[in-house]
Amino acid sequence: MPITFALNRTCAPHLPLADFITLAQTVGVHAVEIRNDIEGHEFANGMPVAALKARLEDAGLKLASVNALQRFNDWTPARADEARALIQYAAALGAPGVVLCPAHLPGDDQYPDAHARLCEGLRALQPMFADAGITGYVEPLGMRHSSMNCQAQAVAAVDAIDGWANFQMCYDTFQHYRASDDTLFPQHIGLVHISGIARPDLAPPQLTEPDRGFVFLGDRVGNIARLRAMVDAGYQGFVSMEPFSVEVQQDPKIAERLRASLDYVTSAARLP
Repeated sequence: MPITFALNRTCAPHLPLADFITLAQTVGVHAVEIRNDIEGHEFANGMPVAALKARLEDAGLKLASVNALQRFNDWTPARADEARALIQYAAALGAPGVVLCPAHLPGDDQYPDAHARLCEGLRALQPMFADAGITGYVEPLGMRHSSMNCQAQAVAAVDAIDGWANFQMCYDTFQHYRASDDTLFPQHIGLVHISGIARPDLAPPQLTEPDRGFVFLGDRVGNIARLRAMVDAGYQGFVSMEPFSVEVQQDPKIAERLRASLDYVTSAARLP
Protein backbone atom coordinates (compact mmCIF):
# COMPACT_ATOMS: atom_id res chain seq x y z
CA MET A 1 0.00 0.00 0.00
CA PRO A 2 1.17 3.62 -0.40
CA ILE A 3 2.30 5.77 2.53
CA THR A 4 -0.61 6.20 4.93
CA PHE A 5 -0.44 8.57 7.88
CA ALA A 6 -1.70 7.32 11.24
CA LEU A 7 -2.15 8.85 14.66
CA ASN A 8 -0.72 7.06 17.67
CA ARG A 9 -3.00 7.41 20.70
CA THR A 10 -0.15 9.40 22.30
CA CYS A 11 -1.20 12.36 20.14
CA ALA A 12 -4.05 12.96 22.58
CA PRO A 13 -4.11 10.36 25.38
CA HIS A 14 -6.37 12.52 27.54
CA LEU A 15 -9.19 12.71 25.00
CA PRO A 16 -12.16 10.34 25.11
CA LEU A 17 -12.20 7.90 22.21
CA ALA A 18 -14.90 9.85 20.37
CA ASP A 19 -12.83 13.03 20.47
CA PHE A 20 -9.68 11.19 19.39
CA ILE A 21 -11.58 9.80 16.42
CA THR A 22 -12.81 13.31 15.59
CA LEU A 23 -9.21 14.58 15.76
CA ALA A 24 -8.10 11.94 13.25
CA GLN A 25 -10.97 12.81 10.92
CA THR A 26 -10.36 16.55 11.27
CA VAL A 27 -6.71 16.32 10.25
CA GLY A 28 -7.49 13.93 7.40
CA VAL A 29 -5.74 10.84 8.74
CA HIS A 30 -7.14 7.44 7.84
CA ALA A 31 -5.55 5.17 10.47
CA VAL A 32 -4.78 5.09 14.19
CA GLU A 33 -2.67 3.11 16.64
CA ILE A 34 -4.51 1.92 19.73
CA ARG A 35 -2.49 1.54 22.94
CA ASN A 36 -2.90 -0.79 25.88
CA ASP A 37 -1.15 1.49 28.40
CA ILE A 38 -3.41 4.55 28.60
CA GLU A 39 -5.43 4.28 31.78
CA GLY A 40 -9.15 4.79 31.37
CA HIS A 41 -9.28 4.33 27.60
CA GLU A 42 -9.94 1.49 25.16
CA PHE A 43 -8.00 -1.71 25.94
CA ALA A 44 -6.97 -0.55 29.41
CA ASN A 45 -10.55 0.12 30.54
CA GLY A 46 -11.88 -3.18 29.23
CA MET A 47 -13.81 -1.84 26.24
CA PRO A 48 -15.09 -4.90 24.35
CA VAL A 49 -13.17 -5.43 21.15
CA ALA A 50 -16.37 -5.54 19.09
CA ALA A 51 -17.40 -2.11 20.37
CA LEU A 52 -14.02 -0.54 19.61
CA LYS A 53 -13.90 -2.14 16.17
CA ALA A 54 -17.36 -0.82 15.35
CA ARG A 55 -16.46 2.71 16.45
CA LEU A 56 -13.37 2.76 14.25
CA GLU A 57 -15.09 1.20 11.26
CA ASP A 58 -17.98 3.65 11.50
CA ALA A 59 -15.41 6.47 11.39
CA GLY A 60 -13.66 4.97 8.36
CA LEU A 61 -10.41 4.47 10.27
CA LYS A 62 -7.96 1.63 9.73
CA LEU A 63 -5.71 0.17 12.42
CA ALA A 64 -1.95 0.62 12.10
CA SER A 65 -1.17 -1.47 15.20
CA VAL A 66 -1.93 -2.21 18.81
CA ASN A 67 0.92 -0.76 20.86
CA ALA A 68 2.55 -2.57 22.75
CA LEU A 69 3.78 -5.73 24.42
CA GLN A 70 6.49 -4.51 26.80
CA ARG A 71 9.63 -6.47 27.80
CA PHE A 72 9.10 -9.18 25.20
CA ASN A 73 12.71 -10.31 25.73
CA ASP A 74 12.16 -10.87 29.45
CA TRP A 75 10.10 -13.99 28.90
CA THR A 76 8.02 -15.40 31.76
CA PRO A 77 4.75 -17.33 32.09
CA ALA A 78 3.04 -14.03 32.94
CA ARG A 79 4.49 -12.42 29.82
CA ALA A 80 3.19 -15.34 27.75
CA ASP A 81 -0.33 -14.83 29.12
CA GLU A 82 -0.13 -11.08 28.48
CA ALA A 83 1.13 -11.63 24.94
CA ARG A 84 -1.56 -14.17 24.12
CA ALA A 85 -4.35 -11.86 25.30
CA LEU A 86 -2.95 -8.83 23.48
CA ILE A 87 -2.39 -10.69 20.21
CA GLN A 88 -5.90 -12.16 20.31
CA TYR A 89 -7.33 -8.70 21.02
CA ALA A 90 -5.40 -7.16 18.10
CA ALA A 91 -6.48 -9.90 15.71
CA ALA A 92 -10.14 -9.55 16.70
CA LEU A 93 -9.85 -5.78 16.30
CA GLY A 94 -8.53 -6.17 12.77
CA ALA A 95 -5.11 -4.68 13.49
CA PRO A 96 -2.26 -5.85 11.24
CA GLY A 97 0.00 -6.41 14.23
CA VAL A 98 1.28 -5.68 17.73
CA VAL A 99 4.34 -3.57 18.59
CA LEU A 100 6.98 -5.41 20.65
CA CYS A 101 9.20 -3.37 22.97
CA PRO A 102 12.38 -4.63 24.69
CA ALA A 103 13.24 -4.40 28.37
CA HIS A 104 14.68 -0.94 29.13
CA LEU A 105 14.94 -0.42 32.88
CA PRO A 106 18.26 0.16 34.69
CA GLY A 107 20.26 -3.04 34.43
CA ASP A 108 18.43 -4.38 31.39
CA ASP A 109 21.29 -3.26 29.16
CA GLN A 110 23.68 -5.49 31.12
CA TYR A 111 22.29 -8.82 29.93
CA PRO A 112 25.31 -11.01 29.06
CA ASP A 113 22.96 -13.10 26.93
CA ALA A 114 21.10 -10.25 25.23
CA HIS A 115 20.85 -11.93 21.83
CA ALA A 116 19.66 -15.20 23.36
CA ARG A 117 16.97 -13.36 25.31
CA LEU A 118 15.71 -11.63 22.17
CA CYS A 119 15.57 -14.97 20.38
CA GLU A 120 13.80 -16.63 23.31
CA GLY A 121 11.02 -14.05 23.34
CA LEU A 122 10.60 -14.02 19.58
CA ARG A 123 10.62 -17.81 19.35
CA ALA A 124 7.87 -18.03 21.98
CA LEU A 125 5.83 -15.34 20.24
CA GLN A 126 6.21 -16.74 16.75
CA PRO A 127 3.45 -19.41 16.93
CA MET A 128 1.10 -16.94 18.62
CA PHE A 129 1.42 -14.50 15.73
CA ALA A 130 1.24 -17.32 13.18
CA ASP A 131 -1.98 -18.65 14.70
CA ALA A 132 -3.53 -15.15 14.85
CA GLY A 133 -2.47 -14.26 11.31
CA ILE A 134 -0.96 -10.91 12.33
CA THR A 135 2.56 -9.48 12.64
CA GLY A 136 4.87 -8.66 15.51
CA TYR A 137 6.52 -5.27 14.99
CA VAL A 138 9.88 -5.45 16.78
CA GLU A 139 10.81 -1.94 17.95
CA PRO A 140 14.39 -1.12 19.02
CA LEU A 141 14.38 1.57 21.73
CA GLY A 142 17.26 4.01 21.97
CA MET A 143 17.21 4.98 25.63
CA ARG A 144 20.22 4.47 27.90
CA HIS A 145 19.24 1.16 29.50
CA SER A 146 17.59 -0.45 26.48
CA SER A 147 18.41 -4.11 25.92
CA MET A 148 17.84 -3.66 22.17
CA ASN A 149 18.73 -0.16 20.99
CA CYS A 150 19.65 -0.68 17.35
CA GLN A 151 18.07 -2.24 14.31
CA ALA A 152 20.94 -4.64 13.67
CA GLN A 153 20.16 -6.40 16.96
CA ALA A 154 16.52 -6.88 15.95
CA VAL A 155 17.45 -8.13 12.48
CA ALA A 156 20.00 -10.59 13.88
CA ALA A 157 17.45 -12.04 16.32
CA VAL A 158 14.68 -12.45 13.74
CA ASP A 159 17.19 -13.93 11.29
CA ALA A 160 18.33 -16.40 13.96
CA ILE A 161 14.82 -17.84 14.38
CA ASP A 162 13.94 -17.58 10.67
CA GLY A 163 11.07 -15.37 11.71
CA TRP A 164 10.42 -12.86 8.94
CA ALA A 165 7.12 -14.54 8.04
CA ASN A 166 5.78 -13.40 11.41
CA PHE A 167 7.84 -10.33 12.34
CA GLN A 168 8.79 -6.98 10.89
CA MET A 169 10.51 -3.98 12.45
CA CYS A 170 8.89 -0.87 13.81
CA TYR A 171 11.23 1.95 12.79
CA ASP A 172 10.97 4.87 15.23
CA THR A 173 12.90 7.88 13.95
CA PHE A 174 13.41 9.34 17.44
CA GLN A 175 14.70 6.09 18.91
CA HIS A 176 17.30 5.69 16.19
CA TYR A 177 18.31 9.33 16.41
CA ARG A 178 19.09 9.17 20.11
CA ALA A 179 20.89 5.84 19.67
CA SER A 180 22.91 7.24 16.72
CA ASP A 181 21.68 4.29 14.67
CA ASP A 182 21.74 5.31 11.02
CA THR A 183 21.63 1.84 9.50
CA LEU A 184 18.53 1.16 7.45
CA PHE A 185 16.86 -2.19 6.75
CA PRO A 186 13.91 -1.05 4.61
CA GLN A 187 13.03 -4.58 3.49
CA HIS A 188 12.27 -5.48 7.11
CA ILE A 189 10.30 -2.36 8.15
CA GLY A 190 6.56 -2.80 8.54
CA LEU A 191 5.63 0.26 10.62
CA VAL A 192 7.14 3.73 11.07
CA HIS A 193 6.82 6.08 14.05
CA ILE A 194 7.76 9.74 13.64
CA SER A 195 8.10 12.61 16.10
CA GLY A 196 10.15 15.79 16.17
CA ILE A 197 12.67 17.34 18.54
CA ALA A 198 12.89 21.12 18.71
CA ARG A 199 14.86 21.74 21.94
CA PRO A 200 18.53 22.46 21.15
CA ASP A 201 20.09 22.06 24.60
CA LEU A 202 20.45 18.28 25.00
CA ALA A 203 22.64 15.76 23.21
CA PRO A 204 20.73 12.88 21.56
CA PRO A 205 21.38 10.34 24.37
CA GLN A 206 19.99 12.81 26.94
CA LEU A 207 16.64 13.24 25.20
CA THR A 208 13.59 11.49 26.66
CA GLU A 209 10.05 10.69 25.54
CA PRO A 210 8.49 13.96 26.84
CA ASP A 211 10.76 15.88 24.45
CA ARG A 212 8.95 14.39 21.45
CA GLY A 213 6.60 16.71 19.56
CA PHE A 214 5.30 17.14 16.04
CA VAL A 215 7.65 17.41 13.06
CA PHE A 216 8.40 20.87 11.70
CA LEU A 217 11.22 22.78 9.99
CA GLY A 218 14.26 22.72 12.30
CA ASP A 219 13.53 19.23 13.62
CA ARG A 220 16.78 17.70 14.92
CA VAL A 221 15.76 14.07 14.36
CA GLY A 222 16.08 14.30 10.59
CA ASN A 223 12.63 12.84 9.95
CA ILE A 224 12.45 14.18 6.42
CA ALA A 225 15.72 12.60 5.27
CA ARG A 226 14.89 9.32 7.04
CA LEU A 227 11.44 9.11 5.47
CA ARG A 228 12.76 10.02 2.05
CA ALA A 229 15.42 7.30 2.30
CA MET A 230 12.80 4.71 3.26
CA VAL A 231 10.45 5.70 0.45
CA ASP A 232 13.31 5.66 -2.05
CA ALA A 233 14.15 2.16 -0.81
CA GLY A 234 10.58 1.04 -1.44
CA TYR A 235 8.80 1.44 1.90
CA GLN A 236 5.02 1.50 1.61
CA GLY A 237 2.95 1.44 4.76
CA PHE A 238 1.85 3.33 7.84
CA VAL A 239 3.73 6.40 9.10
CA SER A 240 2.39 7.10 12.56
CA MET A 241 2.79 10.39 14.44
CA GLU A 242 3.83 9.57 18.03
CA PRO A 243 4.49 12.62 20.26
CA PHE A 244 4.84 12.34 24.03
CA SER A 245 5.17 16.01 24.96
CA VAL A 246 2.35 16.95 27.35
CA GLU A 247 2.42 20.50 25.99
CA VAL A 248 1.86 19.19 22.47
CA GLN A 249 -0.79 16.68 23.56
CA GLN A 250 -2.83 19.32 25.39
CA ASP A 251 -2.40 22.18 22.91
CA PRO A 252 -5.84 23.76 22.46
CA LYS A 253 -4.96 24.15 18.77
CA ILE A 254 -3.75 20.55 18.41
CA ALA A 255 -5.76 19.85 15.26
CA GLU A 256 -4.35 22.91 13.50
CA ARG A 257 -0.77 22.14 14.58
CA LEU A 258 -1.03 18.47 13.71
CA ARG A 259 -2.47 19.15 10.27
CA ALA A 260 0.33 21.64 9.62
CA SER A 261 2.94 19.09 10.66
CA LEU A 262 1.51 16.37 8.42
CA ASP A 263 1.38 18.81 5.49
CA TYR A 264 4.99 19.81 6.13
CA VAL A 265 6.17 16.18 6.24
CA THR A 266 4.26 15.29 3.08
CA SER A 267 5.69 18.23 1.16
CA ALA A 268 9.25 18.21 2.48
CA ALA A 269 9.70 14.44 2.13
CA ARG A 270 7.92 14.43 -1.25
CA LEU A 271 5.68 11.62 -0.09
CA PRO A 272 3.35 10.02 -2.63
